[in-house]
Amino acid sequence: MTKTLIKAIIISTVLLLQPKGAESQPAKKLGRGVINIATAPLEVPKQARIYWKEGAKKTDHILVWIFSGIVKGGANTAGRLGSGLWDVVTFPFNIPKDKKALFQPEYVFSDYQELF
Repeated sequence: MTKTLIKAIIISTVLLLQPKGAESQPAKKLGRGVINIATAPLEVPKQARIYWKEGAKKTDHILVWIFSGIVKGGANTAGRLGSGLWDVVTFPFNIPKDKKALFQPEYVFSDYQELF
């Protein structure tokens, strides 16, 4: 299982590293789906960190904020996993027309600067 996942990540990464003019939309959608499936669990620590920073600015107990971040991270994990599965299943089809990701941001750490 782990070897298959690693192979899928490597293949999708290679597909994403095409020259700019030769970019294949289905390959990009497949790569995005595989990456989002693999990185979906990272939503939990990401959201815990965001809520921890927010809670540190307020007077409430910090553990309440961290727990809230873990809960939101779990929900975002499910959303990102579903979006990734949708991309993998529908990559050869033109659904949706603009090929945008169902879950925003497109990748788990696309908004990396906001975390620190």
